[in-house]
Amino acid sequence: MTPATPPAVYAPAPAAMTLDAVFTRAQGAAAAARRLADPAAVLADPSATPAQKIDALNLLQDEIPSAPLAAQAADLDDLDRAAGDGRQPPVVRAAALVALGEEVPPTQDPAARERAVRTLLSALRWPGYRLFALRGLAPASHGLTPEMEPIYESALLDYLDGPARGERRETALLALNGFVSGGSDFPKRAPQLLETLFARLMAPIEADPAAFVADARWSPYCRELAAAVLWAAGYDEQAAGFPKPAARVKALMSRLIAVDPDASVRAWYASYRDAAPPKPGLTASTTRRFPERLRDP
Repeated sequence: MTPATPPAVYAPAPAAMTLDAVFTRAQGAAAAARRLADPAAVLADPSATPAQKIDALNLLQDEIPSAPLAAQAADLDDLDRAAGDGRQPPVVRAAALVALGEEVPPTQDPAARERAVRTLLSALRWPGYRLFALRGLAPASHGLTPEMEPIYESALLDYLDGPARGERRETALLALNGFVSGGSDFPKRAPQLLETLFARLMAPIEADPAAFVADARWSPYCRELAAAVLWAAGYDEQAAGFPKPAARVKALMSRLIAVDPDASVRAWYASYRDAAPPKPGLTASTTRRFPERLRDP
């Protein structure tokens, strides 16, 4: 026999609120609204929940692109403080690092941008936060001051010289690719940046392509990314009237095709080796195309 369905249980009606209770609730709602309107206060409040702090980070990001210059700098500094504050919940610091890098390009104050980039570079030394720092460094590459460019490049190359592999190495290479792809004027304005890149990234691969391919740190995708970075640099030099680096990159691609066991990576190398040179009269910036994964020839 099926048991009878128990009768519905209704919660008792709430007691009528006193005027004091209504006033207290209204005060709480007003305080919450003020907190939302002041994201810096939320980030500095140890009683705020991680969700509230993430909302504050999002609000700062929404404000920066259209804010006046002084407000932009203040908001970026608020993101900077959250990213570097060891008292923040880890999820908040991680989100702040990514947001900090994303808001470097739209911020017009060079000093604020420099402070932000230095925090991101410092975070490469923080265990547990390196990937998030790298995710922030990738978009930040498009907002570097000239003084920060060699520091940024050297820091990424130092990182790639280390043991990082997998997503961390991929993200560092994407950041380096963004740096090189966004600097089509390097050959004339700052040729030393490309000279450093060729010396530290390409020369070791040229010295022993087989060792590069066999190195466990360099997954197939990482090898593709490295080829993309070198091709972008050589292409920009050729567009600026210096064809030798591009010819050097093409020669390296042929050597890598001969030793790389991955057919898809070999096809990637071949696309760079066989890429047409820039058309006369066009700069690299007018001939760029960006595919889903990275810039292709």
